[in-house]
Amino acid sequence: MDDAEITLKRLAGLLGASLLGEGGEQPVMGVSTLEEAGGRHVCYYGNPRYARQLGSTRALAVITASAVETSSPNQLIVKNPYLAFRDALELFSPDRTSGFEGVHPTAVIHPTAVVARDVTLGPNSVVDRNARIEGGTRIGASCVIGPNAVVGRNCLIHPLVAVSAECVIGDRVVLHSGVVIGGDGFGFVPDPEGMHRKIPQNGNVVIGDDVEIGAGTTVDRAVAGSTVVGARTKLDNLVQVAHNVRIGKGCFVAAQTGIAGSTVLEDMVTCGGQVGIGGHLRIGRGAILTAKSGVSKDVPPGGVVSGIPARSHMENMKVMAAASKLPGLLRGLTRKKEERG
Repeated sequence: MDDAEITLKRLAGLLGASLLGEGGEQPVMGVSTLEEAGGRHVCYYGNPRYARQLGSTRALAVITASAVETSSPNQLIVKNPYLAFRDALELFSPDRTSGFEGVHPTAVIHPTAVVARDVTLGPNSVVDRNARIEGGTRIGASCVIGPNAVVGRNCLIHPLVAVSAECVIGDRVVLHSGVVIGGDGFGFVPDPEGMHRKIPQNGNVVIGDDVEIGAGTTVDRAVAGSTVVGARTKLDNLVQVAHNVRIGKGCFVAAQTGIAGSTVLEDMVTCGGQVGIGGHLRIGRGAILTAKSGVSKDVPPGGVVSGIPARSHMENMKVMAAASKLPGLLRGLTRKKEERG
């Protein structure tokens, strides 16, 4: 959509918002922050932490849930302002598609590979033997699609991604730069002489539809069978998914989380940043693992855990509150000891 064609009044209609103000015929040129917005930008307000910026913003309009005191001459009032903000960002998304179309002359396709006609293959990409890439998929520069791998329809694979042998990628999957799908799992058996003998990793990885995986994330192939990432799940940057892990549908895993081998995350699990999950565990449907949790036991469906080791979040808060009183208790004991002495 041509940004210049969108007036504030039209944007309000597209977002399902009520327009408060007289600037309906003003053109909207983009989306910015309260602090950085110019006179033709809209911005979002939803966190009281940024209330002070409402009084100085130069934005044409503020997207908000209810009328606020602001220097902006217009407000877009909508029931779910964060969702409306997301939709506005989509409307004004810059064109970041590659300048290359079709199969670049430097791309290498094995004679046995099957690549749909409307696939884009960037410079120096490789499609190995018996691999298959479905229609509408765009693959950036210097990617490798390994032997017998399958990539579904309308995927977006950014530069420098490896999809290793036998791995299966569903439809509409987004893989950001540096993702490795199907690296070997970390499996070794020490022998009597102290050598670590590698366990063959003979399985694969299966990624469901509508999954997005952030930059630098690795999903290891299974020892046997499949490592699975379920449909609609989102993995942030720098996440490690070990061999034979099974992640359900609609999960949300934040950066620097590590999931050890053979653990199961049921559907709709949320992991905060830097969560560590031990091996052979089951994390129940809808569970929430707060940031930096060290999970060493199963978590029941709907459970909320925190701390190291992770325990019920409420219990952990009580433990932390009690721990904060220890210095005072120790000072009191020392004082009493000195008085007795």
